[in-house]
Amino acid sequence: MGWSMTKPKRKKKRKQVSPSEEFQNLKGAKRERLILERKKKGLTQKQLGEIIGCSTATISHLESGRMEPGVDLSMELEMFFGVSPFDLFPDL
Repeated sequence: MGWSMTKPKRKKKRKQVSPSEEFQNLKGAKRERLILERKKKGLTQKQLGEIIGCSTATISHLESGRMEPGVDLSMELEMFFGVSPFDLFPDL
């Protein structure tokens, strides 16, 4: 009675992770200047998104460093805030 009809469980092998994939989920630097400029104008992320023409999630991702702005979005933010994109996004 000490045996069973099921297959024995095998240990899963860990997938080898390449160095480029190892840091794939890390966020970029938080963009304090972008947050500061938005708050100076008294805007929420949603309001800024509506003015610039993008989603609230996009603004959130830009501020947290999870996303890099495209040329169009970078220019929109530059014109709206009157600040160089290099000041808003110093890590680019």
